[in-house]
Amino acid sequence: MPFEKMIDLMQPEKMTDLMVELMPQMMAAMPAPLQAMMKMVKYVPGMDAMMKPMMPVMMPRLMPSVMPKVMPDMLKAVERRVPMPDYMKEQLPDLMPKAMENLMPNMLPELIPLLTPRMIEYIKTH
Repeated sequence: MPFEKMIDLMQPEKMTDLMVELMPQMMAAMPAPLQAMMKMVKYVPGMDAMMKPMMPVMMPRLMPSVMPKVMPDMLKAVERRVPMPDYMKEQLPDLMPKAMENLMPNMLPELIPLLTPRMIEYIKTH
């Protein structure tokens, strides 16, 4: 059962939901100049439209630096979604970073179109 739930979580829509939950941590983990630019989306008309074509370029570059910073929160979010025995919870901190490192480069092309509008909405409302 835990393996099926974990595999289900790796579907683009479910992974997008997980990343949306982690949006505050992801934003905080971004470099300061990028955080400032993200905040401008809220105040500069048309800035959100400019972000859409930038995301396929930015996300693959950002993920390697952002992912380690959000990993503790990601582990907690995964534990909430995937019921698992204690022995699996103990292994998750070792397994999850490696899995995400392998998964993200291949999954980002599917995630970015799903995540970008939700990220823009998050930025506009926070």
